[in-house]
Amino acid sequence: MVQHTCYMDGDYKTLLRLFINICLIKKGPRDIPESTTLLQTTFIAYLLSGMVLLSSANSIGEATVQALIETVLLGVFTYFLVVFFAFPHRFNQSVTAIYGSGALITSISIPFVFWLEALSKNGEQAGIAGLVVFLIVFWGFIVMANIIRETIQKQLSICLLLTFCYVYASYRVIDFVYPITT
Repeated sequence: MVQHTCYMDGDYKTLLRLFINICLIKKGPRDIPESTTLLQTTFIAYLLSGMVLLSSANSIGEATVQALIETVLLGVFTYFLVVFFAFPHRFNQSVTAIYGSGALITSISIPFVFWLEALSKNGEQAGIAGLVVFLIVFWGFIVMANIIRETIQKQLSICLLLTFCYVYASYRVIDFVYPITT
């Protein structure tokens, strides 16, 4: 309990280090302090990073709605997972780990996504920018699957499948609200 006190006293370097370690799969959701304030903070960070990322190809209004839909869907998905697998007491730590690591990985990807978007608008090949974005997306996918694995205590293969199902479902929901027009 004393260990988590430093997180709530505004030691953001320690929190950042914690989320970096989660992204490097050195720590997991069990290392996240049980805190509603931290959950709210990571929710907002995830939402804002998603808005910035999506604004590369959308208006700020569309980016905001799409980011909000995805952020809420992620929370609902995590809630259903922990309830279905009978670990509801792990919800706050798990969703905080997913939001915090997701915000960090999304923030890292933003310059590369904007670079990729600029290349696309100029009719140029994606090249290294496309590869970097792909690797970051893959990394985020693995991190989320690992958080789910530690939360519901199932095999990584099952958690990778659950992560894929979430990504696909969230894409379909957002596409339903904002259909891609060409």
